[in-house]
Amino acid sequence: MAKKEKKRLQVVISDEQDALLTKAAYELSNPERLVSKSEVVRLAIQKIAQDLEEGKASLEDLLKNLEPEEEES
Repeated sequence: MAKKEKKRLQVVISDEQDALLTKAAYELSNPERLVSKSEVVRLAIQKIAQDLEEGKASLEDLLKNLEPEEEES
């Protein structure tokens, strides 16, 4: 069976966002199945796409939740 090709994405997140990822991974995990932060991100992507498609969320509303990115010198 051929290996499934995966793409890697690197993003810069705040300490607060990292803490939220860690908390979500912990809450989704159980003794039989540990959930990684990468899996949480993939789940979030699917959920956002689904909500947008079903009209449960708008892109503008979602973008309001993002803090303006600080420029690095």
